[in-house]
Amino acid sequence: NNIIKDLISGLSPRQKDIIEQRFGLNGKKRTLAAVGNKYGLTRERVRQIESASLKSISEKLKKNQAASKIIEDAVSHLKKVGGVMRENVFLNESRGLFKTNTITGEQLKFIFEVFKNPLHQIEDNNFYAFWYLDKEFKKLAFDFINKLEKFIADKKEELITHKKFDELFAQVIKSHNIKDFVALNYASISKKFGVSPFGDFGLTRWEEITPKTARARAYLILKKHSAPLHFKEIAKKINELKLNKHSALYQTIHNELIKDPRFVLVGRGMYGLSEFGLKPGIAKDVIARILKTKGPLHKEEVVDLVKQERFLKDNTILLNLQNRRHFKRMSDGRYYV
Repeated sequence: NNIIKDLISGLSPRQKDIIEQRFGLNGKKRTLAAVGNKYGLTRERVRQIESASLKSISEKLKKNQAASKIIEDAVSHLKKVGGVMRENVFLNESRGLFKTNTITGEQLKFIFEVFKNPLHQIEDNNFYAFWYLDKEFKKLAFDFINKLEKFIADKKEELITHKKFDELFAQVIKSHNIKDFVALNYASISKKFGVSPFGDFGLTRWEEITPKTARARAYLILKKHSAPLHFKEIAKKINELKLNKHSALYQTIHNELIKDPRFVLVGRGMYGLSEFGLKPGIAKDVIARILKTKGPLHKEEVVDLVKQERFLKDNTILLNLQNRRHFKRMSDGRYYV
């Protein structure tokens, strides 16, 4: 890029190479140690050369009209969207502001870092890397993030089951007096929030948003399917959605389903969720519970009610119903316990 070439034109070949490598101007960034190994220098010496080079570049930057225009346009854009933006989005949108896309994201980042406007926040455990105009805008973003987290903390069902994201998000925006696209900008820098493979917004600590175990992934699949599935089908869906870095083994999924009381066996290899009203138990347990709840029933009624809960053949249900140790038959043909 011509702007970058101009900015580093006054440097020695070694200084140019060190700056290009440290900031990834022509490719991958390299560490102080990696650059030091190349030139037989200590990390501290590389840091000193880098610092001296940046001072020289900073002076040239102030006089470079094209670079100044880039900074001016990028800062103006950042201000329009709330003064804070996640790094990858900001660099992509900043590149889009210019007629030519010959400048890379890393080259843009280099220009901003040298000019120290806008300001850069590195990625940590709580935030993705982002750019911001000043401390006031940063505080606005952090305040909104904290408020949003507290507001939705007890609204998992409303967000995930009842799909009320737009409604709930609008309530927070209104109380904070900011525009929706600014609010989304602020939320996107925080690692507290995420979007599930099914498009649900929520807190990343919720397993419905970020399922971290085989058990959590199986739970998410069954919850979204809203009906029982065979354990092999659950494993297949986990792999189709790429919920795991490695391919999910159906044997592993089956073992997790067996161990967790949230999963109810409803047929051969078929599992559903207890939260959908399914109760654990083999065929005779289901029949006994139905008869205790409903009272005496004809065999056809028993079959229909059992099949609402279990994937069983009629003959299997009827065979269990004939067990005289558990069920009695009345003179009118109805069964009771």
